[in-house]
Amino acid sequence: MSRALSAAVAIAAVLAALVIVANTALTGIQLGELKLGPVLGPAADPNFVPAGAPLGQIGSDPDDPSDPWSAAAPPGGVIVQTAAPNATGSLRIPIPKNVPTGPRRVAIQAGHWKSDEAPDELRRLIPETGAEWEGVTEVEINLDIAQRLSVILNSKGIAVDVLPTTIPVGYVADAFVALHADSDGVGENSGFKMAHGARRGPYEDALLNDIKDSYGAGTGLDYDPIHITNSMRGYFAFNWSRFQHAVAAHTPAVILEMGYVSSDDDRALMLDRADLVANSIADGIMKFLNDTPRSQIFGHDLVVPAFPSRPSRPSSSP
Repeated sequence: MSRALSAAVAIAAVLAALVIVANTALTGIQLGELKLGPVLGPAADPNFVPAGAPLGQIGSDPDDPSDPWSAAAPPGGVIVQTAAPNATGSLRIPIPKNVPTGPRRVAIQAGHWKSDEAPDELRRLIPETGAEWEGVTEVEINLDIAQRLSVILNSKGIAVDVLPTTIPVGYVADAFVALHADSDGVGENSGFKMAHGARRGPYEDALLNDIKDSYGAGTGLDYDPIHITNSMRGYFAFNWSRFQHAVAAHTPAVILEMGYVSSDDDRALMLDRADLVANSIADGIMKFLNDTPRSQIFGHDLVVPAFPSRPSRPSSSP
C-alpha cells in the first residue's frame, strides 16, 4: 500500500513539473522579481527574424529611391509569411511585450530637439535645427508647443512623454505625434499638413483625421495637402524597417506640420497663440483616445505587406 502511494505521489509530482514546464514555455512564469520564459511563441517559428536582422527584402528612401536599403526586423522581431512563388507575401509583427498599463500614454516629439544627440543610425539628422525665418527657429516653436500640450494632456489624466529627435528603441504608446513647422523659403505658403507611415497599425488614419479636424477648427488654418512630402510619409520615427530608434508598428503615429514659419500669419499663430495651437492638438488626441481603447490598439498581431525580395547576388563561380 505504501509503495503504491509513493508511486502515485511520484507520478503526481512529475505531472505537476510537466505542467509548470509547459506553462513556462507558453506564457512564462514569475518567480518574485524574476520572469522565466516564455521560451515558445513567435521566436519558435522557423520564419521568425529577430530585431535588427535583415529580412532579405529591400525598401527605398522617399528622398532617394535610387538608393535602396536592406529592410530589417523591428524590435521584438517579425515573422516572414511567404505566399506563392514570386509573390510578395506578408510580415506578421507580434504584439509588443511592453504594452503600457495604467493611464493612457501619449508621446509628443518636439521635432529637431536635441538632434545633436542622435545615434549613429540617424547621423544624417545631425545637426538639423529645422526651418528658420526672421530669427525664429522651428525647434523653439516645436518644443514650446510640445511642453504646453504635455501640460494640457496631463491635466486630463494622460501620461505624456515629450521626446527629442531620438526615439527610444521600439517605443510603445497609445499615440505618438511628431510636431514640426515648415518653410517654403519665400513666405507664400500657409496652412498645416499631416501624414503617417506605411506598414503600420490600422488606427493611424483615425488619429490623423481626429487631429486634422480639431486643429483646423481650432486654429482656423487651412489644410495643405498639396505640399505633403514623401519625407513626411517616410518620416524616420515611423520607419521601423530601417531604424531601430522608431516607434513600434502597433503605436498609432502621425507627423503634424503645424504651419509655415515663413508665413507671417502662421508664425504669429504659433508664437502668440501657442496655447490655442496646443489645445487644438489636444482635442484631437483626446477624441482618438476616447474612441480607441488600448485593448483595441494592442489586441492582435499586425499583418502588413512584405517588402520586395532582395535580388540574389550572381554566383562568382563560372
